[in-house]
Amino acid sequence: METVQNTTQTPSTQGIPASTPQSKPAATGGEFDQTLKAFIAPNEGNKVSEEELFSALVQERIKKTQGDGALGEFTTVLNSCKSRMRKADGYVPVEEATKQALIEFKEAKKISQEEVDKIYSESFAAAQLDENKEALFDGRGGANDPTIAVASMEQALLLSRAKIESFDSGTAKADIRSISEAATGKAVGTAGSEAVTGTDAGFLFKPTSESDGKLVVLLPARLTGLVSGLSLIGPDGQVLESGRYRGVGNGGREHFRFSKPGGQYPNGSTVQAKLVTGEIVRYLISNTSQRTENTAATGEGDATRSSTGPSSTSGTNPPSSSKTNASL
Repeated sequence: METVQNTTQTPSTQGIPASTPQSKPAATGGEFDQTLKAFIAPNEGNKVSEEELFSALVQERIKKTQGDGALGEFTTVLNSCKSRMRKADGYVPVEEATKQALIEFKEAKKISQEEVDKIYSESFAAAQLDENKEALFDGRGGANDPTIAVASMEQALLLSRAKIESFDSGTAKADIRSISEAATGKAVGTAGSEAVTGTDAGFLFKPTSESDGKLVVLLPARLTGLVSGLSLIGPDGQVLESGRYRGVGNGGREHFRFSKPGGQYPNGSTVQAKLVTGEIVRYLISNTSQRTENTAATGEGDATRSSTGPSSTSGTNPPSSSKTNASL
């Protein structure tokens, strides 16, 4: 009987030694996607914002470079920062919370400055979903709002995975950025630092905004990322209304909107900001129907040490930035 030879090729006959395992790509789609999905909760339309993607990428980078143990420790720090920075309406500035968590993780000597810069820079670059590559946006705002940058979950994973794979393979390198920069390129103050105790240039009480004809308050850039809530207090000390947080823009300043024009609140009211440190910063508004800028802060704690900048009712527009919120 003729013997039939088995011609089925083994791995070694195909040019791959049977004893040599195939190396895994730097970031496989399955593993990478699974990791990011564990950190992202897309909205009802299955959309994810740049800020949410950025935070997930930071955690993926820590897991990849530092291991699961470090990731667990970082997640604890991140959750603490999110809780402290949560606004009165429940909104969490995810980008700032994640950056603050990285800073605190480094200060706890869990990671080096060089590692922080690399993780931050790669995550920032890989989280870009729009044409502006110099800042990150969330998903809050109205129609045609230029401060929104979102994509479907699948598209966000595809874009970020391609970037991370190029970084891991060495075919590309992210531009190094400073962890201390804000979303608009200005330094963010941290509790107890010199950045917090600077001038109050940038405060703006605008009685009638162009967007909805109602009061909007902008806080100085030195307080960006530190404010847990903002309220308007009447002359009798009673809370008139809590402002709705609407993001960062126009010179790196946090925006808070109210339900009525400024003139419908009593003269002598006070804008009161509560910081994540527990400190209180207050701004007296003598005439609520007039625009007030750069007025001196009073209150409790180091954050209120500021220059006695004059109160102004001029119509000068606040400084603009490369990425700003919708029209005031």
